[in-house]
Amino acid sequence: MKHGTHGSDRLRHAGRCFLALGAVLALCLAAAAASAATWYVDAAVVSSGNGASWATAFKTIQAGLNAAASGDTVEVAGGTYAESLATVTAGVTVVGSETAGKNGTVRVLGPVDSVVLTSAHQTVWRRLTFDGSQNIAAYYTVSISGGAPTFDQCVIGPGQKLLNVGTGGATFSRTTIQEARRGNRSYSAVIQLNAGTGAPIVFDYCLLGDMEYGYINVVTASRVDFNNCLLAGFWGDVLYLNSSSDYVATVPDGVHLSNCLALGNGFAANAVIENQSAVAPVTLTNCLIQDKAPVDMTGVKYIGAVTEVAPLTPGSPMLTHGRRPALLNLGIDDAVNVGFFAQLAALANNSYGMKMTSAVDAADATSGDWSTLQPLVNAGHEVAAHSARHVYLPENKLMKLTYSGSGTSAAVTISGGGPGTPATSLAVSAVGDPVANFSLNLSAAATDTIGEVCTAINAKSGFNCELITISGTTYTSAPVLARDLAQVAGVSIQNVTANLLRDDAQFFADEITAPKATIEANLSAGGGSYVCKSFVYPFLGEDATVRAAVAGAGYSAARSGYNGSSAMGGFYSGTTPGGYDALDIWAVQPGTVFGRNLDATTLARRVSAFLEWAKFNGAAISLFSHGANEYSLSEWSALLALIAADQDITVATLADIQAYLAANAQSAANFVYTRTVWPDVADYRPLADSPLLAAGAAYATAKTDFGGQVVAAGTIPSVGLYQCASATTGFSPGVFLPLLLQ
Repeated sequence: MKHGTHGSDRLRHAGRCFLALGAVLALCLAAAAASAATWYVDAAVVSSGNGASWATAFKTIQAGLNAAASGDTVEVAGGTYAESLATVTAGVTVVGSETAGKNGTVRVLGPVDSVVLTSAHQTVWRRLTFDGSQNIAAYYTVSISGGAPTFDQCVIGPGQKLLNVGTGGATFSRTTIQEARRGNRSYSAVIQLNAGTGAPIVFDYCLLGDMEYGYINVVTASRVDFNNCLLAGFWGDVLYLNSSSDYVATVPDGVHLSNCLALGNGFAANAVIENQSAVAPVTLTNCLIQDKAPVDMTGVKYIGAVTEVAPLTPGSPMLTHGRRPALLNLGIDDAVNVGFFAQLAALANNSYGMKMTSAVDAADATSGDWSTLQPLVNAGHEVAAHSARHVYLPENKLMKLTYSGSGTSAAVTISGGGPGTPATSLAVSAVGDPVANFSLNLSAAATDTIGEVCTAINAKSGFNCELITISGTTYTSAPVLARDLAQVAGVSIQNVTANLLRDDAQFFADEITAPKATIEANLSAGGGSYVCKSFVYPFLGEDATVRAAVAGAGYSAARSGYNGSSAMGGFYSGTTPGGYDALDIWAVQPGTVFGRNLDATTLARRVSAFLEWAKFNGAAISLFSHGANEYSLSEWSALLALIAADQDITVATLADIQAYLAANAQSAANFVYTRTVWPDVADYRPLADSPLLAAGAAYATAKTDFGGQVVAAGTIPSVGLYQCASATTGFSPGVFLPLLLQ
C-alpha cells in the first residue's frame, strides 16, 4: 500500500512538474509573443522616426528591415518607396498596410540599375509591388539567394528581368509576375529558377505574363509546381529546360503544372514548352495549353519530356473581360485582286456587317478596279494605299556596279532628265579601255528594265553588275530607276562596288504621297469625298525612314509585318509598356497562322486560341491574303463565321483602329499611343460555355479558400485564375478572388 501510495505521490509530483513545465513554456511563449514587434513605415512622413508608431514611422522600408528582429512585422503604408531592399534577419514579415488611410498600393521603385529586392533570409512579403522599370541593364527585379521566402499578393515587375530564385527556393501565392522589358527580339531568361536540387519552388494562383521574348528558365530545384496559374504573353517559350554543355536542367521530382492555363503563347518559339533535359520531367494535369500563336499555330506545343495527364478537351477559354477590346482588321492586297476583294467584302458585309480593307497599288489599278471599289467604299469598306507600283520601300540601293578591267578611272554617270523626269541614259567611261566606254539608252527596248541594263553591262569585259531586288516587286523599270537614282556624276567604280542610290525624296513622293491623291481622286463619287487614311507597306517591310515618309504624306494608320507591335501597349522602341504605333500595325496571313484546307474542328480550335490571345492582350491585328489561290473564298468564309461568333472581337478597318487608339489611349508622340492601366487579373472569367468550366476533377476532400471559407468535397477546382464551379450548381461568378488552396 505504501508502495502504491508512493507511486501515486510520484505521479502527482510528475504532474506538478509537467504543469510547472507547461506554465514555464506558456510564459516563454507569452514572452516571445510580447517581444514580437510591429515596425511602421510611411513614405509620407516628413522625417524618419523610430518606427514605433505611425506618428513616428520610418521613412524607408529598409530602415524597418534593419530594425526588425525575428518574428517582427514591418507594416508599410501605401506610397512609392524609391529604394533597393536587402533582407537582414530571418523570420520577418513585411506587409502592405490594411489600416484605413494607410492602405494604398505599396510600390518599391528600384533605382537605376539595381535589384529592387535581394532576399537572403526566410521572410514573408505580402501586398507589395516591386518595380524595376528604371533598370536599363539586365538586372533582376527580385533576386533570392537563400532562406526560402514567401510572396503573397505581390506584384513583381516591370523590369529588365523579373525574378531569380536561387538557393533554397521560394513560394509565391496570388502573385503577379509581369512586364519583362528586355526589348524586341531579345531572347533571354526573365524568370530564372535555380534553387538547387534540395529545394522546391511553388507558384499558387499566380499570373505570369507580358514577357516579350523572355521565358521561364528552369535550371535546378527538387520540384517546381505551378498550381492554378495563368501564363500568358510569352513570345518565346513559356518553359525552357536546357541540356547542353552549359548546364543540364535537373529537377528530381519534376516540374508540374496543375489546373493551369497558357493563353496562345509561342510566338517565334520552337514550342510552348521546350524540355531538352532527361532529368527534369514536365507533367501537365488538367491544364489547357493552347497551340502556338499568334504567328504559327501549326507547330508543336511540346518538345522533349512533357507528359499530359488528364488533359482538358482542346479548346479555348472564353474571356468576358479583356485588357482592352480586341480589334481585327481583315484585308486583301494588290490591285490585281480587287475582284476577289469585292466578293469577300460583300460576304463579310452582308452576312456579318464587317468592313474590310483593300490595299491597292494605285498606279497599277484600272478604271474597272475603281468602278468595282466605289460602291464598296460607299458601303464603308476601306481602300488603303499599297505604294504606287507595289515596290519594296525600305531598300534604297537599287544597283551595284564594279569595274576591274585594264582601264583606269572608271566612273558612271546618269544623263538627262530632271526632277520628276526620267533620265535618258546611263554612261560609263574608263581611260585606256575602249570596251569600258559606252552609253545605254534607258528608253530602248533592249535596255528598258533594270535587269536588261545589268545584262548589257555584264556582257562587257571587266564589269560586274548586280541587281538589288526583292522577290515579287515590280520595281524593275529602267526609266523608274533612272528617275530615282541620286546624282552619281563621276562616281568611281574602279575596283570598287558602287551602290547606285535612289533619290528618296522623289521616290517617296511618287510611291507614297502620289497614291493617296490617286485613290482619293478615283473614289470620291457617290455623293462624298473619300479620304485615304491608311497605308500598307509592301512585302511586310518597313523602317523608320519609310514610316516617317508615310506620316509626312498624311496617313494616320499603316499595316506592317511580323515585327509590328502586336498588342495595344505592346513593346515599342524596345520597351513594354511603351506604346502602340498606329503606323506599325502587326499583320499576318491566315494561311500562315492556321494552316490551309483544315477540317472544321481543327480550324475552330486554332482560331479560338488566336482570338483569345488577341483578347488577353487587347491586340490590334490585321489578317490579310492575296488571291484565292493563297486563301480561298471558302476558307475565308469559314474564318469569317468563327470571328463573327466571338462577340468580344471587333472587326475594323485600319483607319478605325487608329480612331479607337486616338479616342481611348493616351497620345505619346506623333502616332504612338500609350496604354492605360490594365485591369486586375481577377477580371478574367470564363463564359458559361467555356471548356474551363467543369473541366477539372472534383475535389475528393473539402478545401479552404483564400477567404477562409470551406469549399465542399465534390467541387470542381478552378482552372487558371477562375472561380470554382460545383459539379451540380455550375459556374458561380461574383467573387473576384483566385480561390482554392491546393
